[in-house]
Amino acid sequence: MKRKLMFCFWLLVFITTASCTLTHKLQYSVHGGINTGGITENTDMTVLPGEPADVDAFTGATRTGFHAGARAVGQLKRNQLETGIDYMLNFQTFSYNDEVNSFTGSRELEVSQLMIPLTYNIVLLQKLLPQQEIKIKLGAVGQYNMVAAEDTGTLPGYQIRPFSAGATLGFAAYPVVLGNGGKIGFYVEGYRGSRVYEDFYNQPSFEIPGSSYVKFGISYKFN
Repeated sequence: MKRKLMFCFWLLVFITTASCTLTHKLQYSVHGGINTGGITENTDMTVLPGEPADVDAFTGATRTGFHAGARAVGQLKRNQLETGIDYMLNFQTFSYNDEVNSFTGSRELEVSQLMIPLTYNIVLLQKLLPQQEIKIKLGAVGQYNMVAAEDTGTLPGYQIRPFSAGATLGFAAYPVVLGNGGKIGFYVEGYRGSRVYEDFYNQPSFEIPGSSYVKFGISYKFN
């Protein structure tokens, strides 16, 4: 609990401190789209005792989910600082076919995440296309994880870490400028972060398990 509180505290301090350096009023936008990802599972069975490398004892599959959110952007000299809040929903299936450890069946996961991103946006082609805001986004994302699971068969127990965090990289542009000054754009963002899910096949000592996503969507920026 102490680590979770410290993470939230320092994220808030960072956002507040960075906001004090903004040189213009904030601009706001809303967005939504599709995504894939959530829990990144272990794929190396050799780290488990008694499991040969070619045995498919545990596998994961991810279906397309959706997300929506709102952002605030402030000008930071020639570039931008962006934060906000997002909601993301992913659907995943973990399949267990492990005769050695007597785990067989499947676990259906509904992974809901509330996310706070903080990115530094490098604005490209400002002189050539000043209204379109073509930008590369670099930063971090903090996540609060809510996972519901439905089990079929004989499966290992599991734990969910309610908080996770990691790095994000994205691209965004606003090619359509409306008569009222609003803008319509698109974006793609990727993320790789700390672990959310733990079980027999996804132990804390294993390197691969974590969290990740790729998302695409449409954004509307208010004048």
